[in-house]
Amino acid sequence: MKKIYLLSLLFILGCGSGKIVPTTDVCSVKKHYKDNVFQVYINKRPISNHYYIYEDAIDITKKLAEQNKCMD
Repeated sequence: MKKIYLLSLLFILGCGSGKIVPTTDVCSVKKHYKDNVFQVYINKRPISNHYYIYEDAIDITKKLAEQNKCMD
């Protein structure tokens, strides 16, 4: 019976998740060519078709960085 507990404990401790690896993707903000609105990009690809005011675009990039989707 002790062997079962010991094996269970080893199994639980040995099956941890790997260490978190930071992403190498890059977030950026690009201004619309005509208007004063901005689009958020990850690796030079827009995350959506929406445009935002500058403050909101910066907030989005910070949230994406916190979620490890891209570097801020």
